[in-house]
Amino acid sequence: MRRLSLLLIFLLIFTLSFSGCARQSQPPKENPPVEELKISDYFPTAANLYWIYEGVGNEYAGGRVDTEFIDENRVQLSQDNGGTVLARVFEVNEYGVKLIFSKEESYYRINYLNETPEQEKFYLKAPLKVGTSWQDGETTWTIASLEEKIKVPAGEYVCIKVVGKSKDSTLERYFAKGVGLVKQKFIAGEAVVEDNLSKFGDAEKDNNLPKKELVIFYPSQNIDKVLKDGINETFKTGESLADKITNILKQDKYRVLSKDVKLLDLERKDTVLRVNFSKDLISGMNAGSSYEGLILDSIVNTYGNNFGVEGVIINIEGKGYESGHFAFGKDEVLKVKQH
Repeated sequence: MRRLSLLLIFLLIFTLSFSGCARQSQPPKENPPVEELKISDYFPTAANLYWIYEGVGNEYAGGRVDTEFIDENRVQLSQDNGGTVLARVFEVNEYGVKLIFSKEESYYRINYLNETPEQEKFYLKAPLKVGTSWQDGETTWTIASLEEKIKVPAGEYVCIKVVGKSKDSTLERYFAKGVGLVKQKFIAGEAVVEDNLSKFGDAEKDNNLPKKELVIFYPSQNIDKVLKDGINETFKTGESLADKITNILKQDKYRVLSKDVKLLDLERKDTVLRVNFSKDLISGMNAGSSYEGLILDSIVNTYGNNFGVEGVIINIEGKGYESGHFAFGKDEVLKVKQH
């Protein structure tokens, strides 16, 4: 019995010793690699995205931001704060997010993506890690945190916190993955102004596309006068005001433009709008002088009123307008009748 007990004790000790050696011989577990943060995750640029912000501290804080145009790594956002509309073009790549063009009082959904960059202001800059900093004039920007917890009306988010400090003020921005800017806080002395995200999503899916009231002029069926029609139109990403008007004027109800007419380009400068059509404007008109005059009045007043100008220049493929009944010089301005 004693020999059996000693044998069992020996076997137990051997087993424990072996298992201990086995555990020691296993390679140490490696920590999982840290996922590299991507710039594009914190500044999404998908079609029809929109953001609504509640403002604090100023009557023009907050407002709505819409994605107007996208082309490769450039995106144009429109910000309406109730006082004005600001169009801003951003360039987004692996190096960061930078503002390259802006246009104040941008009420007319004009595509500025191909405009020559006039500035370079980073909103985010790689690498996305604490301590990354850059200079913008007298303001020094620094990534202060990668896991800043922020609560806004839209919910709670874990954000990248970016702080810009100048001599007299501080600006804090908070970016959440998959959402973008969820909070902005400006501090100057005792003054504090905030923009806090209250809603974010796909405007088309949410049935919340940006809207604009348009006025359309068109000839009467009796060809004796120009009629006026007010309509409300929604806009998806990529739809400009000029293209929207052009397509409406081709509808059977209005028949101002023939189906083949193309608006080649458009330029708004000061109080004058230049519209450049394909030659189909004249060849597809098939109208007597009275009807052609009503069509021209309809074009001038429709584009002119919706683009807020006093005069319109009609060009045909970069040249003046000349038909069998009317002729206008390349730079001749036709007066808009305000509705």
